Amino acid sequence: MRQDLQFLPIRSRIEFKICLLTYKCLNELAPPYLSEMISRRKNKKKKVRLDNDPTLLERKYQHKYKSTESAFSIISPKLWNGLPRTIREAKSVDLFKTLLKSHLLKAYPELRIN
Repeated sequence: MRQDLQFLPIRSRIEFKICLLTYKCLNELAPPYLSEMISRRKNKKKKVRLDNDPTLLERKYQHKYKSTESAFSIISPKLWNGLPRTIREAKSVDLFKTLLKSHLLKAYPELRIN
């Protein structure tokens, strides 16, 4: 049944929700207290190729405890920066959702429609 409906597995569903919330934060569609937790990558003094991509997020700090890996401010930039640029640059929430779900479903070939 899950294959027919193309439901994402639990882990991917969580990643979907985090990425969607990140998209909303960056496009001023989320509450300010969440938007303040993430920031776009700033240009460094030492130029690197990634400085040309304004869609990347800044990774705030190193964490020393396993429990902080699931904090929104830590996991959000990690997941967001791992997305293809075409998804990060989506012009609407609906388009972002469609592209993101397609991207996440690629990891599960058994869920794709033939």
